[in-house]
Amino acid sequence: MERDRPDEKSIRYINQGVRLFIKRELKFTTLPSNHFDVMSTHESELSKEFELERMILFSDAVFAIAITLLIIEIKYPDVPNGTSNAELWTLFKPTIIGFLAFVLSFYFVGLLWSRHLEIFKYLKTYNKGVIFFNLLFLFFVVCFPFTASGLEHFRPSFLLPVYIYFINIALVFLSQFALCNYIFRRRDDLSKTGYGTEKNYIFLKSKYLAVALVITVFVIVILSLLFPVNNAKIVMGVYTFPFIMVILKRRLKRFKPVKFKQ
Repeated sequence: MERDRPDEKSIRYINQGVRLFIKRELKFTTLPSNHFDVMSTHESELSKEFELERMILFSDAVFAIAITLLIIEIKYPDVPNGTSNAELWTLFKPTIIGFLAFVLSFYFVGLLWSRHLEIFKYLKTYNKGVIFFNLLFLFFVVCFPFTASGLEHFRPSFLLPVYIYFINIALVFLSQFALCNYIFRRRDDLSKTGYGTEKNYIFLKSKYLAVALVITVFVIVILSLLFPVNNAKIVMGVYTFPFIMVILKRRLKRFKPVKFKQ
């Protein structure tokens, strides 16, 4: 006996049910139209954040190496047997000057690192300009071991190492100001949205410090040209820096946000 075959109406109902089932399953499995665009954007942001972290780690490594090289340059002199006290002072004088230069340089490098940390705290992305200004700044940071070692050869009749050292200090703070100006003024879109008061305060701190140091170096150079044999008057030019900083700090207090006062 021939088996009963379903009629056309039953076949139509079966096909309709299958289509409804497939449609319902696809509703829960179909990805949104912009899914891959969102994933691509998210991956790009993660990659940018990772690259920015690499730049920060590289900068920290440069600071650490600069400080390490500063102390490596300081060595005990060879002291022969039977050396008198007067001869000991002569032998240890370069070492003492070198250690004082290390202490001063350590202070400046530490200050630069803390300022660098403040700037990059508000940086959300980077471009070639940030890389350029950051490398320029780090170049003058790694010059500290060289310029500081020159102070061991300082003599009243030979002030060139002192000039080079102070020029290095002025240039490193000037380049940090250039980095800060690029991030917070020229390309503010690279920094985090908001925090206007904090970013303005950090910018002004870098600006005032760079201006004070550049003026101090300029005054020292002018005094050395006017009084080439009078070292006392030339050294007086160093006092230009604290005098200018007292004036600028009073001005800076007006822009200090509550966050930095705590």
